[in-house]
Amino acid sequence: MNNASHRGYLDLCTSYMKINSIFIGRRLGIFSQLMHSKINYLYFITFYCVFLLPFFDSLTGAFFKLGIMEEGALGSPSQLGRLVAMFLLIIYIFNSNIDNKVKKNIFYFSFYFILVEVIVAFIHVGLKPFLSGIVFFSKILFCVLVYIYFKSWVKRDLFSYDLFFRVVIIYGAILSLFLLISFLSGFHISNYGSKFATRGLFASGNGIGITIGVSSLLSLYYSHISGKNLYFFLALLMIVSTAIIGTKTAFLFLILSLIYLSIVSIKKFPISSIVISIIIFIFVAPILIEALSLVFENIISKFNNIENKTVLLASSRDVFIRDAFTKLNVDGLSSLKILFGGGAFYAYESFELSSEIQRKFLENDFFELFFCYGIIPALGYLFFLVSIIINGVTKRRYFLSFCLFMIFSHSILAGHVLFNGTSSIMLVFILLLVKSPFHPKYIRLLK
Repeated sequence: MNNASHRGYLDLCTSYMKINSIFIGRRLGIFSQLMHSKINYLYFITFYCVFLLPFFDSLTGAFFKLGIMEEGALGSPSQLGRLVAMFLLIIYIFNSNIDNKVKKNIFYFSFYFILVEVIVAFIHVGLKPFLSGIVFFSKILFCVLVYIYFKSWVKRDLFSYDLFFRVVIIYGAILSLFLLISFLSGFHISNYGSKFATRGLFASGNGIGITIGVSSLLSLYYSHISGKNLYFFLALLMIVSTAIIGTKTAFLFLILSLIYLSIVSIKKFPISSIVISIIIFIFVAPILIEALSLVFENIISKFNNIENKTVLLASSRDVFIRDAFTKLNVDGLSSLKILFGGGAFYAYESFELSSEIQRKFLENDFFELFFCYGIIPALGYLFFLVSIIINGVTKRRYFLSFCLFMIFSHSILAGHVLFNGTSSIMLVFILLLVKSPFHPKYIRLLK
């Protein structure tokens, strides 16, 4: 082979290798892009649920404040925002490697609730009650989808668990910021008609109280086990937010948070904590007590004027539930309401009730489930949460189990959890933290 032929052969081989490397590179690039886009999609859903949904909730409150939309109206920004979230979650779950059995169970679960609403719709022949029922059920489905979506995340490894824990705290901090900004701007919704107690622009004072209250405890706990001071200061932000809500729930979590704050502060900053405590006790405490008395004036007034303190704790919810059982018709085919409920719009009411009349919500998630969808979902919800709490205690996750117990107790005693989008996602978050195979104490190993 002469020199010219040899050079030609080498050039041909070189060109072939370049083309082949470009081809392989493009294939690898496409693969990496697909993987990257999948990860981006995963993070986008998380970002949407944690950062954007609170914005939609506040937007709904703003529309209500401005008189553009009635409270609980169909087609609110909150409902539309969660509809988009559910769409994104369904796409992700059904295109992932999640067990097909789980996907089938989502279908069967949805079928039961939708079937109840469809049957009730055939009885009352009204579009508004049917749409209201679908919206009501979607709040439950949203919780289920979020649970399945994040479940693989918290089980992956300790780093993922740690990241998820911080995401939960950040969610509470974002709610606190929305609450404080709306309160300081003067554009907010008062609790109990008080000038000093606020729910920001959120739908429920109790709902936002339980969510931020639990988040403040989690933030203090995370700061304690990880040694990261950022979360200590985030907890302070959430404690301040809890203090201006002015509900009984907020008051309870304010006390719990302040006690835990004192314990963590002494461990983290022993000398500084003692000095600051003395200064607060001498100079700030009188002003602080006066300010808090204005925020919680409604509760203080009721406490002083009501002899039977259980009435104050129940807030007439026991009366609502007794009235609901009185109205429940169990004659003939109507007895099926005990098994399958009467749908979300009518629940315990007669189907002859005008669709223009809004029934009284019971502010009790267990009995709402019972009257809307029957005894099986209600007992299922009760047993599932109780079993998770017991399981958490047996695995020595005492603090997380306590937080779950608090939010679950609020759900079955005072409502505003399962059927409140803002707080329902916090219930799911704590469930996942308790059920994770990793104990929170191992987070300190990641330093």
